[in-house]
Amino acid sequence: MLRRPVVQLLSFDASNAGIGEVAGAWAALAAIAVGGSLIYGGSIGLVVEGWRPGPAGIWMALSAGLAWCIFGPALVLITRIRMLTCGQACLVTMAYGEGVLVSGAVLNAVHVYAAVGIDPVTFNFNCVALANAVMAATLTLQLNGLGVAWWKTLAAWMIFLNGTGAVCFYLVSRLLRTN
Repeated sequence: MLRRPVVQLLSFDASNAGIGEVAGAWAALAAIAVGGSLIYGGSIGLVVEGWRPGPAGIWMALSAGLAWCIFGPALVLITRIRMLTCGQACLVTMAYGEGVLVSGAVLNAVHVYAAVGIDPVTFNFNCVALANAVMAATLTLQLNGLGVAWWKTLAAWMIFLNGTGAVCFYLVSRLLRTN
């Protein structure tokens, strides 16, 4: 499912699978998404002054999760692709992003960036930007395989996922306060 996302999505869409047929795989992919966000957010709490691991993990998972809950339905409306196919593409996309973020969490845990003089805020900003780019490319390639124009996917990504995500990150940020 994760090795060849475009081929897998084409096969998934052609199979016209129902929710009962994907529930187990989706539960695993959702666990990757939530678990990866909790781990990465918690790692930010280890290295950024004034942030605590627990609230930072919750902040990351909750903010990102809310953004995806807005983005998914918007993507269905914009692309006119079957809801379960969009769900499959989004869950696979999240798994790729979590791979980047969990790698960043490991680097946060060992403070690897300190050896080259990069501050933790800059490092983590770049880590999130890289995960975002990987996910945008993954989703764009998957949906392009189904005939969705790349610009349509990226426009939806920037407006509905990144835009909503920024608002959610801001609104949920109170969880990070240590005072």
